[in-house]
Amino acid sequence: MRLPLSRFLSKVDTRAALAGLVLAMGAVGGVAWGVVTALDYTDTLERAESNLRQSAELLETHSRSALIRSLERLDRVSAALDGGGMAAVAGDGLPELLSAPVGTVSVMDGSGRDLFGPAIDFHIPSASALRAMAAADGGTGILMAPGDVHGGPVVAIGRRIAGRSGEKEGAVFVTQPSASLSAVLRVLDDGGRRIAGLFRIDGSPVFGAGDPIPGLFDGGGAVGSGTGWLGGQSYVMAWRRMSAPPGGALPVVAVVAEPRTHVLAPWWSRVERAAVVAGASLAALLALGVLAWGSLRREETAVKALAEAKARLEQRVDERTADLSAANQKLAEALSDAERANAAKGRFLAAANHDLRQPFQALRLFHHLLGGRLKDAGSQSIAQKMGEALESGEKLLHSLLEVATLDAGVVRPVIAAVPIAPVLNDAVGEFREAAAAKGLEVRLVPSRAVVRTDPAMLGRILHHLLGNAIAFTSGGGILIGCRHRGQWLRIEVWDTGAGIPADQLDAIFEDFVQLNNPERDRRRGLGLGLSKVRRKAALLGHTVEVRSRPGHGSVFSIVVPIAAADSAATAATVKGGGAAAPDNRRILVVEDDPMQRAAIQLLLETWGHTVTAAADGEAALAAVRLSGGMPEVIVTDFRLPGALTGVDIVRAVGDIAGHPVPGVILTGDTAPERIREAVATGCRLLHKPFTPSLLKDALAAIGAPDPASPRQHAVTATI
Repeated sequence: MRLPLSRFLSKVDTRAALAGLVLAMGAVGGVAWGVVTALDYTDTLERAESNLRQSAELLETHSRSALIRSLERLDRVSAALDGGGMAAVAGDGLPELLSAPVGTVSVMDGSGRDLFGPAIDFHIPSASALRAMAAADGGTGILMAPGDVHGGPVVAIGRRIAGRSGEKEGAVFVTQPSASLSAVLRVLDDGGRRIAGLFRIDGSPVFGAGDPIPGLFDGGGAVGSGTGWLGGQSYVMAWRRMSAPPGGALPVVAVVAEPRTHVLAPWWSRVERAAVVAGASLAALLALGVLAWGSLRREETAVKALAEAKARLEQRVDERTADLSAANQKLAEALSDAERANAAKGRFLAAANHDLRQPFQALRLFHHLLGGRLKDAGSQSIAQKMGEALESGEKLLHSLLEVATLDAGVVRPVIAAVPIAPVLNDAVGEFREAAAAKGLEVRLVPSRAVVRTDPAMLGRILHHLLGNAIAFTSGGGILIGCRHRGQWLRIEVWDTGAGIPADQLDAIFEDFVQLNNPERDRRRGLGLGLSKVRRKAALLGHTVEVRSRPGHGSVFSIVVPIAAADSAATAATVKGGGAAAPDNRRILVVEDDPMQRAAIQLLLETWGHTVTAAADGEAALAAVRLSGGMPEVIVTDFRLPGALTGVDIVRAVGDIAGHPVPGVILTGDTAPERIREAVATGCRLLHKPFTPSLLKDALAAIGAPDPASPRQHAVTATI
């Protein structure tokens, strides 16, 4: 069947256009690929030369650092010998020669005969070596060559020595073990492909790569790079003339070279991958042209399916949005219910603490009256058992109310500076009779420390610990004492009881956990004592620890911050809050929150201090260096932007000042590791939020800094 002419021409034009488009895109892609490949080739070589220049600089810097002492020793020895010639070796120059480390200085005459020091085994005869090195000294007067001393490779650095007539009579050499220069070669090693070493101006090797590079340094430039041939292979290389202080130069060039084939290997790989991609792209373009004829019909089908899928998706989104809104509404209602329940819990605790005690109080009174009226032994026995049950219920009520009150956040500790002695005496005195009844000895090691704590709450903690120690100790005794640990006082309660298994040391602080009491005998307690100890210690910011050996006993410790020096006068000052910080101190404040930083700065300036404020550690150290005056106190947040914490800043400023600078660390983090890290620096610790009086107390407790004294330890306040 014959096609109409217009339809035939339309088909021909479409095919021609498609073929022209494919050819044009192929040509453009080929040109673009060629240009990009050429630019990539140039860029690859430039990057290689740049990297090699950096490596040459690293090699030169390291080698200069390693050789600097030998050069200085050479200057001293040659100065002592120059003008006296070889006669000075046994004369005026001998003290300087003998002062050098053994085996590092050698002297030879013009014929290469050794006059002093170990013999240097140059790779050419000594006399020829002197002439070769003199010809290659580059006008510096310094001779350098590789050799061996006692079988060990060295780099010999020498200088010609003139006699009294001015003629060169010999040379003095200072040897440097080659091993001291090897570290940087290991860094520059690239699987054996890269060449690195030190060469004289004439291209002969001094250290590292062994093949000479003749004519490479004829230009005389201090720094250079380019390509060259080594051993019949093309290399990309860079070199750097070694400098010598002050402002001089050595006849040595640091050279780093890499085979050109290795440098261009990534480029060739990219070229191959690009060729594959280009071929695949062209094939894909042709395939797309073949598939273009049927694309319209498939496109219509796809558009229709997409529209249907979009409608279904919108419907599902609407359904999920409605579900999410309902869930959010339920969550808001649950949150509101929880807040109301929490408020109701507080009101309940306040009422229950009073109302539940009333019927128990009445029961106690009625029980007492009933006991007085009962005459027969059987009734009195029943009344006694009733009293025991009543007492057990009262203990359970008190414990449950105390735990619930602690969990509800109703309890607010009153932190103050407190002498520890009366707290310990009261706790021990409370249990002496109970211990004596079991035949146990309670021994107290006195302490004059003053701590920051709530004395009543700390006393209750010690009450629980001592009660447990006596309850679970059948023989031996109880010891309570204190240990100083930096800014902390460690109060320890030792017993000789049965001990606690290692896998139960954490479980004993949980509610209603009792070891060795499966029958839940209430006479042995309720299992709430240590859980209350943990809660109270958390409120006070103290740390509770336990160590135990089954069959030997246990040690419970409460770690409390020290408030002041161990004297009654200091304790009275801290307790009364009357201590005043010295006026007009230079204080560095570091706080990343602008509002808190401004508030602290204004507060300190109101007290008469000179304040420098910074937002992070780098800014703080920069301000200290620029101001010229060292801060007397540092007040800093613990967590700050950047790499430095508040503890790091205190250490860094102390290093700049040359003596410890006292610091006050502000933090909302109560983790024990944070507290220990701050205490390790001797800093004070204030937990946010803190009152101005606490900050003033902390500053007052920090005396005027004495650079000659050790780091000052002071109050650690915890809220």
